[in-house]
Amino acid sequence: METRHSVLIVDDEELVRGALQRQLTHLGYSCSTASGGKTALEMLRANDFDVALIDLHMPDMDGFSLLSAMQESDIDSIAVMLTSYGSMANAVKALTSGAFDFVEKPAVLEMLGSVIARAVTHHQLRAQTRAMAEVAQQWGATFDAVPDLIAIRDKDQRFIRVNRAIATVLGCTPEDAIGRTYADCPHGKEVAPLFGADAELLPAASYHLEEICLPDMGRHFLASTSPLRDAAGQLIGAVCVARDVTRQKRAEEELRKAHSEVERLLASMSSFLIAVDTDVRITRWNTAAETILGLPAESVIGKHLEDAGIPWDWASIVKHIRGWPMVDKTVRLPEVHYQHPDGTEGFLGISANPIRDESGQPAGLFLLGVDITERRSLEVQLIQAQKLESIGQLAAGIAHEINTPTQYVGDNLEFLRDAFSSISQLLVRYGELLMATKEGAVNSNMAADIESAATDMGLDYLMSQIPRAIGQSLEGVSRVARIVSAMKEFSHPGSAEKTPIDINRAIESTITVARNEWKYVAEVVTEFDAGLPFVLCLPGEFNQVILNTLINAVHAITGVAREGGKEKGTITVTTRRDADWAEIRIRDTGTGIPEKARNRVFDPFFTTKEVGKGTGQGLAIAHNVICEKHGGTITFETEMGKGTTFIIRLPIKE
Repeated sequence: METRHSVLIVDDEELVRGALQRQLTHLGYSCSTASGGKTALEMLRANDFDVALIDLHMPDMDGFSLLSAMQESDIDSIAVMLTSYGSMANAVKALTSGAFDFVEKPAVLEMLGSVIARAVTHHQLRAQTRAMAEVAQQWGATFDAVPDLIAIRDKDQRFIRVNRAIATVLGCTPEDAIGRTYADCPHGKEVAPLFGADAELLPAASYHLEEICLPDMGRHFLASTSPLRDAAGQLIGAVCVARDVTRQKRAEEELRKAHSEVERLLASMSSFLIAVDTDVRITRWNTAAETILGLPAESVIGKHLEDAGIPWDWASIVKHIRGWPMVDKTVRLPEVHYQHPDGTEGFLGISANPIRDESGQPAGLFLLGVDITERRSLEVQLIQAQKLESIGQLAAGIAHEINTPTQYVGDNLEFLRDAFSSISQLLVRYGELLMATKEGAVNSNMAADIESAATDMGLDYLMSQIPRAIGQSLEGVSRVARIVSAMKEFSHPGSAEKTPIDINRAIESTITVARNEWKYVAEVVTEFDAGLPFVLCLPGEFNQVILNTLINAVHAITGVAREGGKEKGTITVTTRRDADWAEIRIRDTGTGIPEKARNRVFDPFFTTKEVGKGTGQGLAIAHNVICEKHGGTITFETEMGKGTTFIIRLPIKE
């Protein structure tokens, strides 16, 4: 729909206003009326009229005063004076006061319509001119505000326009640079390489981009030159833009150095590092991974981890990482079996660590690991050495434990030998009596002699004591057998792999082996859960943990006895099932652990015992065996003067 231009008719005569409104409405204009200058001024301030048709003489504010007020209020409407007082002086005054035209009453409709049409056109042109001026001003402000160096040159290399940024570099104002070449500016020669030397022709082709370094300024620029053409497509100059990228170049150099340093660090790591993305495809494979696993990076990058041909126990890795392949925290894997490049068997210690993107979302993981074959071998040797040391320390006690039943077995055997000799002699007499009876040559003296011999040898006593001697001997032999069996179970190096064991029996064997250590200072009470299932363990190392903890309890109780002269203490060993865990508690009535020592109980070589009494390795080894090798926990509860309870928890199933 075509827009109707608006006209405000200002006249104090109602008949004139009505007549003009009808005429102009007929010509297609949207008309409003005002009966006086003050009312018209309010309406002009509130509305955007294209044209104001103003009477000269009005009682409250005449036409000249209204023109003046319109200029003061910066009203954009075009003013046309309409009056019956059509003198040259009034016309001149009206035009010089801001009126667009001056029309005498009564006005011919065609002439008035022509004047109004020209006024509307003038209003539109003035609005367009103002808009263009505003755009030009905004463009100029933007042009000067841009931090990039911008210059527009003609074909003679002279500046048509430059912004403030390049003017500052050139050493002059934007206005002073106009019409000059680079050579004419104070610092022009220093920046001339940004846009080419003066002798060079402007590029006839299109866009040209180049990175340029200005050594004297110590700055880097990314410079572009684009041809400037007129409406006919003729080349009239060039637009040159240069962006200072010094900071970016320095950042890139720092980033390159940092990246290079990271690469050197990764290459020099003794641990292997394997990074994978969310699809479990290998994205990084460092030098240590090549050496340890025997596969060059180029042969595995981009492959799925499972399909890369890595000679390790893949099932074990996936099994022990919950949520594989995405993990939300670092996961330490148990020892992973693998094959060395030379074909020998070995073990890896591996941790799986999450990788996150900038938003904190999972982006993959990296596996960090080392070959622990030698360390594992040394640990096994250390545990076995400590076990042998423990056996050496227990040897005297074990010898005593074996010697006691052996001694009374020997005494009983000597008794049985002597008893057998006496009974044999009596049996000879009974034999002679039997022969005499058969031959009918029995006399009264023979029976009396036998009765006397039985009395002399104490036959009744022998008959009562021989069964007891035999029973004691059998008990002694059984006791020796139990000690030997316990020693055998305790001292055996065990399997390198976890095997299901009866931990109640294993604990019982260890208690038996250490009996001579505790029997003089404590009573050992066992409360075993008979329904406890077999638990996957390294038997030899588990036995060593129980022995270390038991001996620790003995030493704690010994300290109490030494300080207070008290009677025997108590060591209580209990086992129970707690969901998927087997729990072992070893409670003593010893001294308790001092507050300052509690955080260091499991530290290697830390001990609270006097010099020569402890090595500080027992509980450290126990912690390593339970936590690292069995995936369990070992903690303690203690109270000074009351005692300590060590709590060992082992997973029943892996």
